[in-house]
Amino acid sequence: MEEELCELSFGLVDAGARTIDAEPAKVDLGTLRLRGWHVDAVRSPAGFGDHDVHLLKINAELRREPGVPGPRWFEVGYTFSAPGNGDAIVVDAIPRTVLAPQPAASHRLDGGLAFVAGQGDLHLPAYEPVVDVFGLGGPDVRWRYSAAGVHPGSRVSWLVLAVPPGSPEVEVEVAMRHDLTPDDALGMVPTADHSRFTLRLDRGTRAVEPESAPAVRVTGTAAPRVFISYTHDDARHVEAVRKLADFLCECGIDTHLDRWDLEQRRNWGHWAIHNIRAADFVLVVASPLCKAVGNGEVANKANRGMQSELVVLADKQHTDRETWTKKLLPVVLPPHTPDDLPDFLLPQSADHYVVSAPTVEGAESLLRTITRQPKFTRPRVAAEVIRFDD
Repeated sequence: MEEELCELSFGLVDAGARTIDAEPAKVDLGTLRLRGWHVDAVRSPAGFGDHDVHLLKINAELRREPGVPGPRWFEVGYTFSAPGNGDAIVVDAIPRTVLAPQPAASHRLDGGLAFVAGQGDLHLPAYEPVVDVFGLGGPDVRWRYSAAGVHPGSRVSWLVLAVPPGSPEVEVEVAMRHDLTPDDALGMVPTADHSRFTLRLDRGTRAVEPESAPAVRVTGTAAPRVFISYTHDDARHVEAVRKLADFLCECGIDTHLDRWDLEQRRNWGHWAIHNIRAADFVLVVASPLCKAVGNGEVANKANRGMQSELVVLADKQHTDRETWTKKLLPVVLPPHTPDDLPDFLLPQSADHYVVSAPTVEGAESLLRTITRQPKFTRPRVAAEVIRFDD
């Protein structure tokens, strides 16, 4: 029998606004059961020698009470820590973002300890949209399931976990969140259990071999924070921006995008200003609509959210040009060109970043700027000036 790690319940509790005391104070909607996680050691390639690396297969089963409404979205997150040694790091995890029905697939680990779809023995079942993943590059990871993706049954996830050397176990903290429509909630608010358990890391029966040497290494540096500002020209452009954001997260960059903050009603103007102020870099993605909005060539009541964002960015650049010329990074995704950037970003006289594909090679110049790793550095000047013998 497989080891049962924990079981958490979720439901609704009295919001304190009802007048009928006979109603129940709590309604159970279902449970999440975690059992039989598999742990395998990974032979750490060069660059990961200062960490022990493990491959985790997460088995989770979502059960819903008969006759209760399904949540609009459901989220489960895991936070890992190595007792006495410090934080663990989630290097990569699958499933990643799912926006269309995803068939069952096999994966393998590449040299950078990233999951690559294709022939391999790491199997992932079919997934339905929408699934979002957050937290890669830090000590926690969480999956949010919404739309057709919220249904009872088993879920399998995989992750690569780097821990301080010699760590025999990790503490796993599990947290859930969910939400119902107002009609289904009946004046109550969502609630869910939290739990914690210890996961032994020396139970593996094999050593997983990555493909080759990695292109990145695990470090203790804080992730640079990036905010992406873009217009919703069409579905293709929105999807291209989403893929870029996913890729930046996979590179350890703390990336913020509007579609990842849809779990509640919010003031989007305040949200944008907060993210602009908090960001180390603001990426403005080129498109014909972005240029038209930035140049004031759209109707006063059209695209008001993007009008507000670009006005704020233009004002900050005007107020402190030295700082904001460095922080504002114009990004060009195919099939667009630098001509699709607003004039205040100086598309012809200042740098812009063409990202031909969401890969290290396709986004190298942008990644080097965000991570402050220039390709060329000025050599040290010698202490004495060269002299010629007469």
